Amino acid sequence: MTAPSVESMDVTRVAPSGEPVDLSLPAALGGYRWYGNTRFVGPRVARQFFLAPAGEHRAIPNNILRGARESRRTFRGYDAVVFEAPDRSDAALVLAGPYHEATTWFGGPAPDAEGLSRLVNTFSFVDSPSGATLRPASDLLVQQPDVTLIGRSAGSILMVRRSAEALPTLPDWAGLPLPGGELWRGERVLDPAQAALVEGTPHQWRYLLAGESAVMDLVLLGPESGRPATPLGEEQIVAALAALGARWGG
Repeated sequence: MTAPSVESMDVTRVAPSGEPVDLSLPAALGGYRWYGNTRFVGPRVARQFFLAPAGEHRAIPNNILRGARESRRTFRGYDAVVFEAPDRSDAALVLAGPYHEATTWFGGPAPDAEGLSRLVNTFSFVDSPSGATLRPASDLLVQQPDVTLIGRSAGSILMVRRSAEALPTLPDWAGLPLPGGELWRGERVLDPAQAALVEGTPHQWRYLLAGESAVMDLVLLGPESGRPATPLGEEQIVAALAALGARWGG
C-alpha cells in the first residue's frame, strides 16, 4: 500500500556540538521547540548539560530550588548564572544566552568563584537563533561523546543523534526501508497504568529511523501523558514517518 503524501518542512538546527543538522519534518507532527543534551568527559571533568530555549531556567528558583540564592557573572555573549539551594543541598549553573541556555547540576553546593571560573573556561558557549553550541575549549583533554538534539511539539518528542553514537543501540534485524532511512518500531518503557492506556495504539511505540549520518527517535504523546490520542490514522503515521529525515553535519 502506498502511503499518502504529506506536507513537510525543511529546518536546519545547530546541534550542541556546533554541527548543522538538516531536518525534514512532517507538518502533521506540529511545530517544534528545540532542546538538547550533551556530555563531557576528561581529567577531573564529568559533566552533563541540558540545553533549552532562553528563559526556561527561571523554573529553577520558582519551582525546583525555591528561595535559591542567585549570582550572575557576564561573559562575552552570555551570562553565567548560579542558583544554590538555601541549605546548599543542590545547585545549578546556567549559561544564559539571548536565544538559548545550557544548564548543569552539581548535586551539592555550588563551586566557589575560582572553581566556577575554571569550570566555565573549560567550555566554549556560543549562542545563535538556530541553536547554541557548547563545546570543550580544548578537545585535547576534554571529549564530547554524547550529543542529542531534541524537538518537542504538542504531540511528540523527537530525538536526533549522530549515527556513530546511536547505531550500537539499534536492533540487529533489518528495518522497514523508507526514504529517510531504515525504520524500526520498539515498545516504550511505561509503568503498567500508562501502558494500559496506550495498548494497541500508536502511542505504545517508539519509532526509530536510521539514516547515513543521523538516527531519529520519535515518540507520539497521548493518554499516557494526559494528552488526547493522536488523530492520525495508520496510513497517515506511515506517511509522516516516510517524510521524516535528518542529515547530521550538513
